[in-house]
Amino acid sequence: MKKMLCVIAVGLFAAGILAAQEKGMPPSKPNAGFDRYKTLVGTWEAPSPEGGVTSSTIRLVSGGTAIEEVFQSKSDNQMVTLYSPDGDRLAMTHYCSIGNQPRMETKAAATANQSDFDFSYTGGTNIGPSDAHMHHLATHFVDKDHFDEVWTLSAGGKEQPFTFHFTRKS
Repeated sequence: MKKMLCVIAVGLFAAGILAAQEKGMPPSKPNAGFDRYKTLVGTWEAPSPEGGVTSSTIRLVSGGTAIEEVFQSKSDNQMVTLYSPDGDRLAMTHYCSIGNQPRMETKAAATANQSDFDFSYTGGTNIGPSDAHMHHLATHFVDKDHFDEVWTLSAGGKEQPFTFHFTRKS
């Protein structure tokens, strides 16, 4: 009986979302930065700092309300970063291969033609006071087929940047 009620509740919830979308109600507020990030949907490659190639696959998920970036290098097995609108800013959570999940957010509202996004650490899970974690991400849009990411690792009171120059593959 409880399972049946749960299934009915989920069905009603989904039906409500679909009905709202059919009536032209947007699922969320417009966000120029998020719209700019959507232009990155595709497959990308960059020379890896440790040698070889790093790939990044970016796609829209959750009905177009979030962006998933799957980051694969020779030494890291599929780190995932999820980006989402937060009012007029962008928020992200990075599911790191070192076992923690730092959250970062842009400080300012984004514009439609913005080429630089600066994400700063706001907290995270599985991160102790002195644990290594990604603390900053700077993204630079070069053109429709190139973008750069600079990830900054904070460890032992020191910061170490890792730069990736991505080229679109598809």
